[in-house]
Amino acid sequence: MSRLTLEAKVGLFVVLAFAGLGVVATTLEPLKFKKEFKNLKYSIVFSNVAGLEKDAPVRVAGVTVGKVVSVDVKGDKAVVEIVFLKPIKIYRNAKASIETMGLMGEKYVELDPGHPPAPLLPPNSVIENTKVPASMDEVMTSVNELLEKFNQSLTTPDGKNRLAIIMDNVAKLTKDIDTTISQINSVLANNKETVSKILKNTLALTSVLKEELPQVMDNVNTLTTQLSQMAVENRDDIRQTVISLKKAVQRAPEIADRLDNLTAKLQELLNENNTKNIEETLKNVKVTTEELKELLAKVNEGKGTVGKLFNDDKLYESLTKTAKTLGNLADRFEKTKTFIGFRGDVNTRTGDTRGIMSLKIVPSKDHFYLLEVVGDSQGKVDRKDYYITYGSTVEKREEIETNYRTEFTLQYAKVFDDDLFHKGGKFVLRGGLKESTGGIGLDYIFNDKWMLSSDLWDGGRKDADGDDIPPHLRIGLRYNLNKNWFIYGGGDELLYHKWRGVYLGAGVMFGDNDIKYLLGSLPGGIK
Repeated sequence: MSRLTLEAKVGLFVVLAFAGLGVVATTLEPLKFKKEFKNLKYSIVFSNVAGLEKDAPVRVAGVTVGKVVSVDVKGDKAVVEIVFLKPIKIYRNAKASIETMGLMGEKYVELDPGHPPAPLLPPNSVIENTKVPASMDEVMTSVNELLEKFNQSLTTPDGKNRLAIIMDNVAKLTKDIDTTISQINSVLANNKETVSKILKNTLALTSVLKEELPQVMDNVNTLTTQLSQMAVENRDDIRQTVISLKKAVQRAPEIADRLDNLTAKLQELLNENNTKNIEETLKNVKVTTEELKELLAKVNEGKGTVGKLFNDDKLYESLTKTAKTLGNLADRFEKTKTFIGFRGDVNTRTGDTRGIMSLKIVPSKDHFYLLEVVGDSQGKVDRKDYYITYGSTVEKREEIETNYRTEFTLQYAKVFDDDLFHKGGKFVLRGGLKESTGGIGLDYIFNDKWMLSSDLWDGGRKDADGDDIPPHLRIGLRYNLNKNWFIYGGGDELLYHKWRGVYLGAGVMFGDNDIKYLLGSLPGGIK
């Protein structure tokens, strides 16, 4: 078979090209308009379309459902004809307005299709409820009027500038504030040591009360319970005591008369040396002494409320226990330590960064509390479902949204000595809230320089596509450069292959003595 000539090849190529073009034209063109509902046309009458053009989109709830077919003038009104490209039910209480994408963006028609019980609005009808946006001229006129009123408000009736008067008053107020601040600084400088002691004592007392106040309250509740039980057990004695008090009150006038008689008799005795009166007086004194002896005997025997208070061993033990608890509070006051730190790291694969401010409270060597505030550039992925109605069909759609919120860590840590693998090492088991989700951690402290750390948290999370992914697992090493500064790094996102990478970071940690030094270094600070 002879080979084709160059002219034959060119001719064959042109024929094939035209054939392909015809296939594309007959195939794609019907697809372009097959979803256009030409019979779903409506007219909208506006007093001003504010620059709305033909082919502008028509939107319902922010979703494009049609377009503007024409914009005409009828009398002093603008008539906008729209067509829907999707099946939308329009009711007679539908509302239409002209909106703008952004401040100077494209104009479009925003449509509220209405709702029952209003009847459906048939195609080729007019949507009567409309809203016209304010024109730029009207906005500028309003702004000019507002500026004119503002200028008038700056002038007083006698022609003075209010702003100048206000600035003079502000200058005077600033001068007074400077004077007050200088006086306060002077007082703080003269009493720096006293203020420092007060703040130190307040911080220490707050920390100790946080630990010991529940125990003190338990002791107080125990004491109250014992007193209540004592009152119940001695109810009869208390009733008898009240009766005795009532009798004593009733006998008070009689006792007063006796005292009056005794005074009169003493006077007679001094005046007349009456022996008989002295004998009657001694008799009265004897009766009174007998009553006092009887009352003291009841107290010694533990009878009555007063007797119980003086002779109950349980009350004594409760008071002793309370005093012992207060002593323990003073000991804890000296032992509690506080650390404040800052650190930051980056995942070298994803580029996500994390900044952390931490507060570590150590009441004793075997446990501590950890509070952290975390800022994470990775964010949290939330998935929301919403539904769109097409005629009688309801379609479910899903929206993926990434939120960047400040997260918090609040954990309790228990420290265990390592007696098996490395003498002097310590295991640290942590648990609680980790970056606003549940999480656990296990650390191993080799010495003062090296520490191995691991954390597992954020179960049930999702990626940017809305797919479920494993929890966040991070394992790494930390090396202390000196007393305050440290570096750390290791493997990040070890359970998720798409984000798995290496993280590197550095940080600083301040203890009690460092905090005191920093506060004392500030101008007018505490030393």
